[in-house]
Amino acid sequence: MRQQFDTLWALGPDAVHTVLQLMSRRLGLPDAEPTPTLAAYAGMKPAMHGRGGDKIAVIPVRGILTSDGPAYYGSSYSGIADAVDKAAADPDVKRIVLSVDSPGGEVVGLPETASVIARAARVKPVSAIIEGTAASAAYWLASQASDITLTPSGEVGSVGVRMMHVDMSKMLDDAGFKITELSAGDFKTEWSPYKPLSKAAQDDMQVRILRTHTDFVNAVAAGRGRRASSSMVKSKYGGGRMFTGDEALKGGLVDRLQSPRSFMRGAIAGEPSPAANTGLSVFRARLEIARMRA
Repeated sequence: MRQQFDTLWALGPDAVHTVLQLMSRRLGLPDAEPTPTLAAYAGMKPAMHGRGGDKIAVIPVRGILTSDGPAYYGSSYSGIADAVDKAAADPDVKRIVLSVDSPGGEVVGLPETASVIARAARVKPVSAIIEGTAASAAYWLASQASDITLTPSGEVGSVGVRMMHVDMSKMLDDAGFKITELSAGDFKTEWSPYKPLSKAAQDDMQVRILRTHTDFVNAVAAGRGRRASSSMVKSKYGGGRMFTGDEALKGGLVDRLQSPRSFMRGAIAGEPSPAANTGLSVFRARLEIARMRA
């Protein structure tokens, strides 16, 4: 994770605490909770099920999503993209499954990873099974799949972008510390955590936030297409709100409700994807795979 304070996040509201905790560790501040071990994320690696030419590739999309780590917080975009590309180009893999349970993550690397998933869905079925939550960045990725299944007790949505600035100046002042920053460039330190955020800096960031939010909405619109209800489209997919199972199904954010256990049992047994690309020609599939390998 980049050590910057002007990072854009596509993140659900409940995950802010975790991100602040991560920032605190980067700054060397006291941590209220122990650092998770890598062993706790043993299930984060992609897995292959089935034999011969009827395999399914299961790719986890878990935890706080980042471009480059730390690994114990969740999946990385590079890891997801690499696994999807590999599965799409493997002729023995008949279906790709994204196993999703994530409150979202940072924006850097997110649109590019979503494009990889969308491209793979043009080659073979890509199914997203949401085992708990697919918020913000996680839903951006899931929306590019051929079909989305949500566990009945799960939630999806939070289509929006946010960022945060931590002003630590009073805390440091109370502790007896005085920070002096030297820089060149009028705006080089405008996002410094050692002073309050100016109105000019807020206005500049708001432009970036709105631009990214537009990209988010357009990506979901392209992924869900006519399956999304007119009211959901009009509200820009909830404008940042989360939706429970029945609401998400009615609004076209997901295609069906099913428990993860039942979904995986059917997928491993060879049950076809609800939106299998039956009309895709062999020539086109081979062409797409060749492009991926190039």
